[in-house]
Amino acid sequence: MKKIVLLGVLMVLVLTACAGPAAQDDPEKLTISVSILPQQWFVDQIGGDRVQTQAMVGSGDDPHTYEPTPQQMTNLAASELYFTIGVEFEEVWMPRFESANPDMQVVDSAAGIALIPALYAHDHAEGELEDPAIIGAKTDPHIWFSPARMKQMSQTMAEAMKTADPQNADFYQTNLETLLNKIDTIDAEIRMQLEGSKRDHFMVVHPAWGYVAEDYGLHMLAVEIGGSEPAPESLSQIIALAKEYEINTLVIEKGSNIRLATSITEQAGIQSIVEWDPMAYDWPQSMLMIAETLHQALN
Repeated sequence: MKKIVLLGVLMVLVLTACAGPAAQDDPEKLTISVSILPQQWFVDQIGGDRVQTQAMVGSGDDPHTYEPTPQQMTNLAASELYFTIGVEFEEVWMPRFESANPDMQVVDSAAGIALIPALYAHDHAEGELEDPAIIGAKTDPHIWFSPARMKQMSQTMAEAMKTADPQNADFYQTNLETLLNKIDTIDAEIRMQLEGSKRDHFMVVHPAWGYVAEDYGLHMLAVEIGGSEPAPESLSQIIALAKEYEINTLVIEKGSNIRLATSITEQAGIQSIVEWDPMAYDWPQSMLMIAETLHQALN
């Protein structure tokens, strides 16, 4: 019998994200805005009680269509730093944010990080999976699902915080070193979970786990094509691949079209649908949820 797996940790992630800290008016603290909740978690680890933070895109929000609230714009006007990451809404909104607060320093937290192409579809020839087809020249913004890349991002953010608040530089550096060790621990736990997996292909609706696939030697099969639901012909190819690679789990994002997911699982004989929140605040819990999902899906 088909089951929808709603992992208990997801409720923790949602509740934590909803209760995530927001910027307040405290002149003694460094005020920082970021684009997404996972970034906020990293800034909070580095800054501790010396910073005030807010994330623009919250749990369940769509970074493609996001619009800031009046309270967020008020907080933004007091921010000294803003960390971008490359998600879609920044292209439209960052010029407006900078106009609203010309004194705010904008830092690209993804600077220098190696990006992979955004994978939206797959070329199929005689049933074989070939090199992924890339629509346009877009890159995948979901770098927060790569522990190695998050170590680099953490260092970039820590340097910006030390520059903006030099009297607390040693504090930020100490917290950074603790954070880097924590990231290494999470990475080791993921590798242990995935060690000896029987298969190496997994399926997601939205292609958000490309960096996970690259980091851990896996292959991601995505349902969405160019950010949209697949046409009937493409859907048939996806279902054929699910059968070929013995896919038993379909991963969907919070708020995804459950009708599409159910249709795919019924036609492909997939046993489980796992829902997750890519914008959850608690990064370690999110990564361990990914590892547990893949452990079940690949074995």
